Amino acid sequence: MTDAVMLAGDRYHNADEAFTGVGPILKAAGLDTEFTEDFASVDAEKLAAKKLLVLHRDGMEWPNGHDGEPERWMKPHQEEAIESYVKGGGSFLVLHNSAWNYPHKAGYRRTVGGYYMFHPPFQEFNVYVADGDHPITAGVTDYAIEDEQHFLWFDYDRVHVLTRSQGHDGRESVAGFCHEYGEGRVVYLGHGHRLSSLQHPMAQRLMANAVNWLLRR
Repeated sequence: MTDAVMLAGDRYHNADEAFTGVGPILKAAGLDTEFTEDFASVDAEKLAAKKLLVLHRDGMEWPNGHDGEPERWMKPHQEEAIESYVKGGGSFLVLHNSAWNYPHKAGYRRTVGGYYMFHPPFQEFNVYVADGDHPITAGVTDYAIEDEQHFLWFDYDRVHVLTRSQGHDGRESVAGFCHEYGEGRVVYLGHGHRLSSLQHPMAQRLMANAVNWLLRR
């Protein structure tokens, strides 16, 4: 039985790049991970006994082709499965676009603790450590990165901000946060549009630290 499951890949993001950028971190953490592009497979049975769930994909599917209108793939039973998994003690790593175009009034939104609004074009911006004393930011210094700077709503009253981003135009957003939900833990990290973004040394350190914090190590 695998220890973790990672779902990745959508119209705008290559699954193999996501698996290549994140997979070695999961392996180094000693996790036997199932890597999948099959969003329909994520349910209570899939998550049973898993130590970690990782998402790196948006909430859209395109049943009528890319010229048609997208539909949200996440069904109510999947929202319930993810929320129940985390509240029951599971760990959830939410990467990059995994807060984009998901149901925003029920279990998934409550579990993530934030919701995507927009992003400027792929370009360089700066990231600043908001809490240098947290285990997830251990060894992380302020840095510049080329990526999509995602802007999010987030629950100020219940998530802990780890990093913030600032574009050269001065606009700022939360770039990483964490919170405990029920008996489980959740981390959101905003990087990951391209493999180069995921492999940035500070992005790698943040993800590695996040996995350890999620697993209470």
